[in-house]
Amino acid sequence: MSLSPRIARRVAKDFPEDNAAVIELLDELVSSLSSGGPPERIAAAAVLHGQGKLDRLLEAVQTAYEDWRDVLMGTGLEHADWPERMDREFGKE
Repeated sequence: MSLSPRIARRVAKDFPEDNAAVIELLDELVSSLSSGGPPERIAAAAVLHGQGKLDRLLEAVQTAYEDWRDVLMGTGLEHADWPERMDREFGKE
């Protein structure tokens, strides 16, 4: 599974120097979550948690591997209105 175009656009904006590495990292994460939650939502939460800082993104990815629900917390994607938050942060698909 690959990242959605809107997540990839945000990664390019937030991590311009590490764009390819971050895309690869997030691709691996969402591919490994076949029995987990919605991949786009989890990747988005990691990007939001990262706030453009690679160390923060790596922390979020590690958290997602341990329990993907934890990475949703504090990003605004843990609540029922997460689709609207995704649209605000990443644009509509």
